[in-house]
Amino acid sequence: MIEQGEDRTDGRKHPLTILFGLTSLFADFSYEMAHVILPLWLMTLGGSAMTLSLLEIVSEFCRIGGSLVARRPSPAPPVGRIRLGYTLSMIASPLMALAGAPWHLILLKGMSWFGKGIRGPSRDALLSLALPPASLPASFATIRALDQTGGILGPLFAVLFLGKVSSPTLLEWTVFPGIACVWFAFRATGKALESPPVSTSASPTGGNFPPLHRTFLLFLSAHFLIRMGLFPATLLMFEYGKNTGQERLMGSGFVLASVAHVLAAILLSGARKKSPWTLVFSGSVLLILALSCLGGGNNRAGFYLGGMILWGIADVLISVGSKSLTGVLSDASGRLNAYAWLEISGALGMLVLQPAVSGLWDAGKLSEGFWSGAAATAGGIVLLAGARTSRRKDLETAGGDQRVE
Repeated sequence: MIEQGEDRTDGRKHPLTILFGLTSLFADFSYEMAHVILPLWLMTLGGSAMTLSLLEIVSEFCRIGGSLVARRPSPAPPVGRIRLGYTLSMIASPLMALAGAPWHLILLKGMSWFGKGIRGPSRDALLSLALPPASLPASFATIRALDQTGGILGPLFAVLFLGKVSSPTLLEWTVFPGIACVWFAFRATGKALESPPVSTSASPTGGNFPPLHRTFLLFLSAHFLIRMGLFPATLLMFEYGKNTGQERLMGSGFVLASVAHVLAAILLSGARKKSPWTLVFSGSVLLILALSCLGGGNNRAGFYLGGMILWGIADVLISVGSKSLTGVLSDASGRLNAYAWLEISGALGMLVLQPAVSGLWDAGKLSEGFWSGAAATAGGIVLLAGARTSRRKDLETAGGDQRVE
């Protein structure tokens, strides 16, 4: 535990935060640049909307598979897994240029997300052991801001050249930010090996993991329900564009959501007092408001744009708060296991509800789809309150200080 009065913004300036943040910036630059081109390239290869849905489903299952690999006990720190995960993802994007059939793209996107599943929990566990718990929100928020900055710059770069050069050529160009990403990943993990962990507990990867605590299981259940309502921005854009035909406004919603995402992450990284519990609670409330705007606005432009802005802020708060809480609620010896299950619960939450919601939307039931997501998020808030009550009881029993959280 940290001492009272310690500067909670140190996580923003920590060398690992900067290095992993730059890794994420170039990773998202490469990935999102390819993601903008992917639908067009898929159609050129003869794919359909069903192919695109299959691609997303397979990718989520591959992400879960990668997370299961990441949580396997090992006597060494997860440095190799982080490097492998980023390398797999960065190789996948330029290889898409060589695809000759839709199923090639499905395999390569699955490979990319398998790498994402390996590297995400491994990186977060390593970072959470290198920084004190109170510094984690600032650190994760900084990484998130840089990540989303890459997610804006990549598509902008692709759009500038779209129509001037072929889709395969643009996909080949993703190799350059990919190389930068892998280079920073090796620098970050090398730095991590040089830095002594804050925790003096057993290695997070040595031996068998301890069982997950009841409080953490309650939190995971809450995260699962909240992620049900956190629909991807691309899905929200697609539905609005399909119903209105206003493609320019549809894209504006994505840009506003991305800008709101980055600004919220920057502000969050510099804030001194930020309980991770409060971040997840407030993010979930904003998510319900966002879904209410999108579901109850009858496709009016103001409601759509406002909902997308709220969605962007909610996404940051939920992500940063959840990752910070995982570091607080898990022991060092089970940290990697905890972050792997956080990744898995989020992916399962997306897989469970989104197909049903897509069916409702295809049937013309727009509001019902959004309200179902809002209801799932509300259920997550209830379980989150239960997890916090359980945590307070744990601290009272152990004689701990609740103010550090």
